[in-house]
Amino acid sequence: MDLAIFELDHTLICDDSHNLWLHWLISQGYASSDELTHYRLHALPAQFSPHNIAHYSDYLTRAFVPMSGLSCPTVANWVQRFIHRDILPRVYPQAREKLEWHRTRGDEILIISASGEHLVKPVARRLGAHAGIGLQAGVSNQRFSGAVEGKLTFHQGRVDRLKLWLETRRSPAYQQIFAYCHTLYDQPLLEFADVSTVINASEALQNIAAAQGWHSQHWSRYPHLQQAAC
Repeated sequence: MDLAIFELDHTLICDDSHNLWLHWLISQGYASSDELTHYRLHALPAQFSPHNIAHYSDYLTRAFVPMSGLSCPTVANWVQRFIHRDILPRVYPQAREKLEWHRTRGDEILIISASGEHLVKPVARRLGAHAGIGLQAGVSNQRFSGAVEGKLTFHQGRVDRLKLWLETRRSPAYQQIFAYCHTLYDQPLLEFADVSTVINASEALQNIAAAQGWHSQHWSRYPHLQQAAC
């Protein structure tokens, strides 16, 4: 049995799930447009550098602030509606085909993201994956505390969280690990995997992929139009 790991944002879907979720919170009246502007201003910089890792890590530690005080059961109900409205229509057709290819092979499928697990795990279930790993939210008395707990699922932290997840598995060791990712920030995960594929990658990541012998694919939301999705 093999393990297939898919990044969620801009790999399985053509957008950023956390940004979409902030829009959802605004639509429910639990976040303001000012908060959305703040998160956009502090979004992931386009160019990779060690400084940007620290910058984005700080950004992620604030990811749950808009959810502070919200009831976990209420949010769980919202998430199902959110996935139906905002996530499923954005899944690349090629991503669905690749997920099905791995299911047919009998592989386990894991979805990983820098978004919160309150989103990642339900999305994984809806897409037929076996598990999801994301940011872990602090919870007190069945309400979100607004804090992040544990390691961030970002850059090297993704590999660290993956290793912790693998340690909990009782199934036999995987023969191969496949990874599908989009950005230079996923380079540690791509290097960790046995078979790596970059999706809609930048020129810099394409160059690394060519040097490393990784696969490269272009996925589109509307492949029959031969144009990028978003």
